[in-house]
Amino acid sequence: VRESGTIFAVPTYAFIAGVMLTIGIGLARSTGLFGMEPLPSFEESVPATTSLVGFAYIWLLLRAFAGGCTALTGMEAISNGVKAFKAPEPQNAAKTMVAMGIIAMTLFVGITFLSTRMHLVPVEHGESILSQLTRQVTGTGIVYYWVQIFTALILFLAANTGYQDFPRLSSYLAKDGFLPRWMQNRGDRLVFSSGIVVLAVISSLIVIIFRADEIAMLPLYALGVMLSFTLSQAGMSRLMGKIGQLKPGETDMTNVT
Repeated sequence: VRESGTIFAVPTYAFIAGVMLTIGIGLARSTGLFGMEPLPSFEESVPATTSLVGFAYIWLLLRAFAGGCTALTGMEAISNGVKAFKAPEPQNAAKTMVAMGIIAMTLFVGITFLSTRMHLVPVEHGESILSQLTRQVTGTGIVYYWVQIFTALILFLAANTGYQDFPRLSSYLAKDGFLPRWMQNRGDRLVFSSGIVVLAVISSLIVIIFRADEIAMLPLYALGVMLSFTLSQAGMSRLMGKIGQLKPGETDMTNVT
């Protein structure tokens, strides 16, 4: 676990350092600090396709909420892997979650501020906002390629998260009878091999069906995040309600309705 964690940590820290440096240079240029050249500004804009009234406004809010929930998908990697932390596990996991939240919000706010300041526009099947931002702020030198390379590595590592969490989650569901019992089987490497194989097959089919078009597959990602968070939070709320029905000193919830 420690060796694999070290391997995963290197591109993560490198990505954070590169983007933080980009944001720092961008803020310095936007404020004229150290006499640096001001940031360029582009007057491009995205025309509105619908008026923000009635259902369109509600739909926009729901879509924004679903998109925002995708930023929470790293939290389950920490919560599902509490046992992998050093003792005391819960406290260290909580500290890690707080640190991750602070880093994520810092990067998000910095990128959003600079992108808005320069009026950068996302281009479908084109250059990403982060790539545009880095190129305009730092040029096409070492910092630009640093951010691009470690962004790609971060995405590869993010795909690996599903292969860590889904097999473990499917084993829990199989234990409760909601999935086939063989999903509990562990392989020679003491991982849930059945869950890994099932996820690999399903992922491959989705990639083939959507012809590896990430823009077309993105709604599936947002839908999956919204559905999983809604079900998990609903289950937690119901559990907390049952706990609230317990009498003082009672711990058995078998008879709680």
